[in-house]
Amino acid sequence: MRHRGRSVEDNIITTHRKGQDPGLAPSAQRKTQFQSVWHRFLASLCSFLLFIVVISIPNTEEDVREPSNNDVEGPPSFVTVVLPSVVNPDKRQSRLETIAKTWGQASHAVYVVHNANEYPGGAPIDGQSTRTTFPQICLVPETIKVDDGVPRLEYVIRTIHNTIDPDFAFFVNDHTFVLPNHLHQFLMLHDCSKDLYAGHTLKGQQETAFNSGASGYVLSRTTISRLIIEWDKPGSNCSGGNVSKWLQGNPGLLTAKCFLEVLDIQLIDTRDKEDSSHKFHAYGLVRTVTGNVDEWYLNKHQQLDSIFGVDERYHHKPLKGELCCSKDTISFHYVEAEENIAFWNTLQKVQQQSDSISDEQIKETMIRDWPQRPELGAYAHPLPENQSPVWKDMIKVIRKISSGVTS
Repeated sequence: MRHRGRSVEDNIITTHRKGQDPGLAPSAQRKTQFQSVWHRFLASLCSFLLFIVVISIPNTEEDVREPSNNDVEGPPSFVTVVLPSVVNPDKRQSRLETIAKTWGQASHAVYVVHNANEYPGGAPIDGQSTRTTFPQICLVPETIKVDDGVPRLEYVIRTIHNTIDPDFAFFVNDHTFVLPNHLHQFLMLHDCSKDLYAGHTLKGQQETAFNSGASGYVLSRTTISRLIIEWDKPGSNCSGGNVSKWLQGNPGLLTAKCFLEVLDIQLIDTRDKEDSSHKFHAYGLVRTVTGNVDEWYLNKHQQLDSIFGVDERYHHKPLKGELCCSKDTISFHYVEAEENIAFWNTLQKVQQQSDSISDEQIKETMIRDWPQRPELGAYAHPLPENQSPVWKDMIKVIRKISSGVTS
C-alpha cells in the first residue's frame, strides 16, 4: 500500500511529541522544519535517480535480442556464377579469359566448366574465398554432360551453397557483360534472409514467367537453401527427374516453375523506379539502345501487366534511346571477348575522365576500339554509322552507366 507523505505541519507535531522544547523560538522552529524538509527532498531525489539507473539496465532475457542477418554490417557476400553459353562454344575460353581481365574479379566470378582446360590455371572453388581469389572454377563431374542443363545447374547450386555459401548468387553465362558496382549496389538493397529471385522477367502466353538467363538472375541464400531442401524431397516437381523431357532441357524454366508453383517465391519488378528503364538487358549495348531486338523478346513482355500490375505507359516493355537503360544498369548480353574489352575500357575511361572527356572523344574511342564482324559475334550489331543520330543516345547511355565499372 502506498502512503501519503507527511506535511510540514505533521513534522512540527511529531517533533513536539518527541519531547523537544516547546519553548523554542519561532526562528529555531522554522530552521528545524526547513532542514527536515530539505533532507526528505534529497532522499527522494536520490531514490528517483537510483530508480532511473536500475530501469536503464537491459534485461538479459527480454531486452537483449540475438543478432540476426539484419544486424550484420558491411557489404553482402556474393558470387557471379558463369554458366556455359550455348552460342559460339568454340570461343568460350577466349571469353572467360577476357572476363577475368574486366568484370570477373570485382563480380566474384565462378566459372562453371566441364573441363579444366576451358580456363587453364583457374583456382578451384574455395569456401575461404577472398576478394583477390576470383575468378574460380567449379568443375562439373564427368557424369554430367554439356547438354545436361538441369543436373548441371543443380550440381552448381549445391556446390556454391556447400563451399562459399554467399548471401547472394548472380547466375549468368559467358556472353553476359556485368557492371560490378551496380550489381553490388543492387544487392545492398536486399536481405539475404528473405527470398529473392530477381532479373529481367519474361512470359509467354502459355508459359510460366521466368527471369532471362541471358541477362542474369539473382538468388538469395534463403532461396537457394529452400530450393535444395525441395530437391531432396522424393517426387518433388522441382526435380528434373520428375518433369517432362522438354523441361529437363530448360533449367531456367524448371527453376522458375519451382519458385512460383511450389515454393511461392514471387518475381519482382527490377526496373528503375525513376523512369521505368531496365537494369538487366538480354542484348548488347547497340541493340539495346537502338531497340532493334527480336520480336519474340518484345512479345514476352505483353503478359507482365498481369504479374506486376498495369503499366499504363510502357506495359513493362524495353525502351530504346537514352531511356533504354537505367543509370544503375547491371548487365548486357551477346557480348563476345573483343567487345567485352572495348566496352569495359570505354566505360572506365569515361568514369575516370567524366569531367573532361567530350562526347566526340567518347565517340572516337568507341569507333577506334570496337570490333567489327566476325569478331563482333553473330547476335551483336555493329556501332552506328559515323553521322547517325543514334550516337547522341549512345553516348548519353555510356556516360550514365559508367559508374558501374571498377576503376
